[in-house]
Amino acid sequence: MPVSRAPSGTKPIASPQSEMTGYKYLLTLKDFRKLAGSRANGKVPDIAARHPKGNQLIIRPEAVRQFLLGQGVNYNFRVIAHANLKGGIGKTTSAISLATRAAQYGFKTCILDVDPQASATLALDCLPDDQDPIFYDVWDNPEETLEGALRHIQPNLSILPSSLENSLLDTALIKPAVQKSAVENICRQLRRLKYDLVIVDCPPSLGAATISSICAANTLVVPISNDAFSFKGLELTLAEVKAICEAFGIRKPEIKVLFSRYDKREKISGEAIRVLKTKYSKYLLPGFIRTSTKFSNALSRHETIFASGAKSNPREDYDQFARSLLKIQLKGDA
Repeated sequence: MPVSRAPSGTKPIASPQSEMTGYKYLLTLKDFRKLAGSRANGKVPDIAARHPKGNQLIIRPEAVRQFLLGQGVNYNFRVIAHANLKGGIGKTTSAISLATRAAQYGFKTCILDVDPQASATLALDCLPDDQDPIFYDVWDNPEETLEGALRHIQPNLSILPSSLENSLLDTALIKPAVQKSAVENICRQLRRLKYDLVIVDCPPSLGAATISSICAANTLVVPISNDAFSFKGLELTLAEVKAICEAFGIRKPEIKVLFSRYDKREKISGEAIRVLKTKYSKYLLPGFIRTSTKFSNALSRHETIFASGAKSNPREDYDQFARSLLKIQLKGDA
């Protein structure tokens, strides 16, 4: 196997052509060393290459996974849904940022887009053609139809795309028993396909797709901004989750609130954080997501901020968000 010159004290660097074909989201060596701290002992995992952007060294997800397994990180199957009855608060950005970072950390991840607006699908440049199957086409027979409907972004990252046809789910999933099981059945099949993590992007409404996603989720992330409508959406979402789980006799998902639009220039952002810490402290995730044009810049390229290894505030914020949910601790210097 051809190799490139490795830095002093590291193992040989494998050719990106031979080892990284098909990968877009990869952990940088700098991030790995921050993750590993002194346990890395100056060494790099066996498989590394040059990042196509910025010429940084990158680590293959399988090598990151092996390292984190050795540190006790849990890769057991789980479903994390993102929902808020108020739209425009960073729900989709949070979902796809989590999914791409999880893939860098070695999780085999699938994004399940059930929002008819198809924002996650569009953001990752995976819009289906008219004849391509979406959730609406596969929910009632996932064993035979799901695998062929998935779009693969890289070997360990896929998406079940959405389109406006998913707006018909309120009619298709009208029976309570079907609402309870539709997303769960899809997730069960993804587990059979050896996925570790399903990230669900729900529509900003309490329709059948959102109800079904809540029933299937182990964790429900509720992104929130600093406006009154966003807080009202949080209150309604929490109330409806309780009602849904009581009606179906199921366990409530773990609820996590993410402050996704922090702007230090606005006094209202500080006030919103104080309210969250006072009223919703048991749900509140550590940190917050700072506003930045880097989100729109990345989305214009049909990627998330994790496609680049360049340091930025939103990249650090969403990394903390991902590590909080995946229970991955940094061991290196801050």
